[in-house]
Order: sequence, then C-alpha cells, then structure tokens
Amino acid sequence: MSNDPLIKVNAATAAEVCQRYEVQREARALLRDGMGPFQFLEAVAGKKLYVDGIDFLAHALPAREGIWWGCLCLQHACGDTLTPAERNACIAAVRWVSQPTEENRLAAKAPADGVGMSSPAGALALAAHGGLPPPGPFAPAKAVAMAVKLAALKSPPAAMIDTQRSYLQLGVSVAAGKVG
Repeated sequence: MSNDPLIKVNAATAAEVCQRYEVQREARALLRDGMGPFQFLEAVAGKKLYVDGIDFLAHALPAREGIWWGCLCLQHACGDTLTPAERNACIAAVRWVSQPTEENRLAAKAPADGVGMSSPAGALALAAHGGLPPPGPFAPAKAVAMAVKLAALKSPPAAMIDTQRSYLQLGVSVAAGKVG
C-alpha cells in the first residue's frame, strides 16, 4: 500500500472510525491506542483481512469519495456488462458525486430501487440517496462497503482475495487524493 497521507480521511485515529460500525473481532484485535487510520489499514492488509479494510475505509471516507471509490470498483468489476437498470443506478451515483445537490440525491432513489441492494450499482445509488436504513450519518458508508464487496464477488473465486486487495488499494489511493 502507498504510504501517502490519507488527506480525505477526517478521523485522527483508527478508533474514531471503528466507532462508526461493527468491527469484526480479528480486525478489532489489531487496533492499538493512538493508531492512525493508515496504520490500521496496513495492519488489516498485513493479515489479509481485506474485507475488514474495505469496511473500515468505507466508514473513514466522506460519502462522495466513498461512492466514487465504489463506482471505480464497479467499473473494474463489470465494465460494459451492466444491465440498463444497473447503468442508470451507476449514472445516478456518479451524478450525485459530481454534483451533490438535493435534486441529484433524490433522483438516485428510483434507480436504486430499480436494481436493489444486491447489485453494487443499486447499493451505490442507495448510498448517494442517503444509504442503508436506518438513516444516519454513516448509512451511506454501509452501502458503499456493501457495493465494493459485491463488486469483488464478480471476480472468479480464485482471484477474489486479489480483487479485494486491489479494491482496498484503490480506496487508499482515493483517500490519499490520488484518484479523484
């Protein structure tokens, strides 16, 4: 992983991010007092706990950057094979990322409902609309984490762990401000 500072992450410590969601036991055991977000990501990646890293990063990033990361993973996973409904959901998410207006937020609901949360595109449109129920400040992060993990499931089983690792690395690049 790149050692660049995670300029898009506003949390000073990994513990601050971990308070935003339910951290799995094995990942929580790696958390140390005063540990920064990047150090925690290095620790989980070092143990190949890439799904835990995806959950963490989705909750560390602001919604716009998280949804953008999810869209990049979706593009990698599906390319031009999205159904028209999935494409509409992805377009709605990207539209909100590029112009986070209330109008674009509301417009993401119908495409999200059209494909559902079991689709990475639907989860991203739902994140743009406000995230998984119940509503709250980290509801979009839950939807982003789901979308990135669902996108990774599109890879062949033998490549799954490498795909999860590469998606986590891509997310770190977004968090470092290198992919915008």
